[in-house]
Amino acid sequence: MGRPFFISCEIWGTAYKVSEIIKDICGKIDIDNFSINPFSDGIENVCIVVNCHPDENLIRGWGKPRKYINYQKRYADIRLPIPYVEFISADYDHQYLMVLKNIVESIRVIGNKCKKSKKATFDSEELVKVILSKMEISEESLDEVIGVIPDEKYRDLKNG
Repeated sequence: MGRPFFISCEIWGTAYKVSEIIKDICGKIDIDNFSINPFSDGIENVCIVVNCHPDENLIRGWGKPRKYINYQKRYADIRLPIPYVEFISADYDHQYLMVLKNIVESIRVIGNKCKKSKKATFDSEELVKVILSKMEISEESLDEVIGVIPDEKYRDLKNG
């Protein structure tokens, strides 16, 4: 499957800064040499895709959330949408925190799903600590940041 830890994006054109921010984050955590082995038993590959699309595209099915773990193949594929209007309206520093929060929440999804299934272990909190340390950003600085559209808001949006 390639790299053990992969971060990418699926974005609408005006949200192009998501891609720039991901490149910076990947550089700071040295994603090419980053191993998730110390944090996991049963998950060997993690793919996180940050989605950022306008609501009308979400309604059409673009950028929909995905929280998938294949325990037999030992990989996780997590795709969570960032609130589009809030993202493009924010300054760069806040956009950066929104993308980072999306990645953190994606990691936590894996940890929670592994806990529930008991088919693998995944220390999401320790992985988050390591990433934030490499980023030189405190967890508290993400407390008030919205980096993911909540599931219930997404459902309401899709249901009209």
